[in-house]
Amino acid sequence: MFKKNKVAISVATGILGAMGVITSAQAVHVNPDGTGQVLLFPYFNANEGYVTNINLVNSTDQTKAVKIRFREGKSSNDVLDFNIYMSPQDTWTGSVKAGDDGEGNIVGMLSTNDRTCTLPALASCEDGKCLAEQAFTGQNVYKGVTAEDTREGYVEVVEMGVVTDPTVKAGVLHKNGKPANCTAVEDAWRTASQGGKGTFTQGVGSAAAGMGAPTGGLFGSSAILNVAKGAAFAVDPVALDNYSTQAQHWLSDDPDYFLLPSLASGNVSTSEVMTRNAAGESELVVTDWNAASDACLDLDDPLIPACGTNPYPVAHVLLAPSLMNEYFLDPTDGYDGHTDWVVTFPMKKHGINMATTDVAASFENGIYDREEGQAGVKTTSGFGFSPVLPGKKADSSILGREVNVISFKSTDPSYDASYSVLSSNAKQSISVGAFVSGWARLSFPGYSLGGGFKSASAYSPHPGSYSASSNLYKGVPAVGAAFLDGNVSQNPNARFGDALPHKIQRD
Repeated sequence: MFKKNKVAISVATGILGAMGVITSAQAVHVNPDGTGQVLLFPYFNANEGYVTNINLVNSTDQTKAVKIRFREGKSSNDVLDFNIYMSPQDTWTGSVKAGDDGEGNIVGMLSTNDRTCTLPALASCEDGKCLAEQAFTGQNVYKGVTAEDTREGYVEVVEMGVVTDPTVKAGVLHKNGKPANCTAVEDAWRTASQGGKGTFTQGVGSAAAGMGAPTGGLFGSSAILNVAKGAAFAVDPVALDNYSTQAQHWLSDDPDYFLLPSLASGNVSTSEVMTRNAAGESELVVTDWNAASDACLDLDDPLIPACGTNPYPVAHVLLAPSLMNEYFLDPTDGYDGHTDWVVTFPMKKHGINMATTDVAASFENGIYDREEGQAGVKTTSGFGFSPVLPGKKADSSILGREVNVISFKSTDPSYDASYSVLSSNAKQSISVGAFVSGWARLSFPGYSLGGGFKSASAYSPHPGSYSASSNLYKGVPAVGAAFLDGNVSQNPNARFGDALPHKIQRD
């Protein structure tokens, strides 16, 4: 989602090559090429009338074990996860839609007819059922989570490692459009006393029998469909590489380990970020981080097990002091424009930078139209989140969820304020006054990763120095996009949709 400048990276790589240092082989980083060991899909929507399609691709010639985890939008609780065993060049597909959980609750639900081997098994067609549907849980498990919360959220994909067991590799390999024998995966997990082969064991590194270290090469895509309007919003995941140098193989039904692997359980303790130094030069900064306490165990909730003690490297590469993006609300000439921003905090659940509860955000001096006009310069101007909280500025508010939807509104008399792009029941609103198009900057003042800082090294012709208080470590880890829709013309059936990834402004 947040692309590094490839030219700057090539310059830095040349510098590092001359110095005999190649840090990208050592540090967690966002891969601008879009492939990685970890993929973060920033949003899914299963509200009434919406479907989210997700594609996951193994672009390598290796067999991979992959964890896919769906998290609800309020508190990032795990509402469904399972293992996918992907043969070389394999693609897995699934959709998230609304469905009944069997108890009368309308929740998010995974629907797939993909035959790729999974554990537990989903669609196989062996029993005549080529479509598998699995309702999300959460409203009946976690405190304060409703069925509504499970219909919006985000998705984590983590490569657990490369499968080395030859029997499993042969079993998951597709022949004539389907895997040769998915039961090979189950047999590998069962012990000899259970009638299996016991070639797979849970654990990390050498303890994860039958697995080698992850190598990356995963990529994916998603599309959020407004079925009634005929609009589609394509959203690519953020790809992280070098998250771990050792296998992490865990079962999804183990109450002590089902949250592993996570964004905080990789063993690489360094992060790599491109910035610009005081001399105006592109500079690659490699930061070493301390371990943290396990934020999941700190909750002291018997339903929530360990989830990792290494959150800072991933948090740093996703860090955003400010997010920037566009809005389009134009009601003229039949456009009927509308905009919702999605702001997702994927590291909030790991207790990063005081963001364990709410995040204070501000549009102060940060809303513009397309002609450089500025809104909200004065806090009394009426430009700000709705509702305004007691003691807060009119243009500041609290983003209290892990997945936040901010609906942009105009006071233009022709604007239809009753409609929103994503139909989120948990949305907040921001008024841009009479403006109908432009861009905005959402800032997160007062947050820092400094508490986890250990040391940093910079690489450029004139390298700078960095400390825990440096601006490079200020902000909140965030991903997301602006979702815009409208009519191509006055034809109400000619609806368009677009998703624009957020951009980052670093101080």
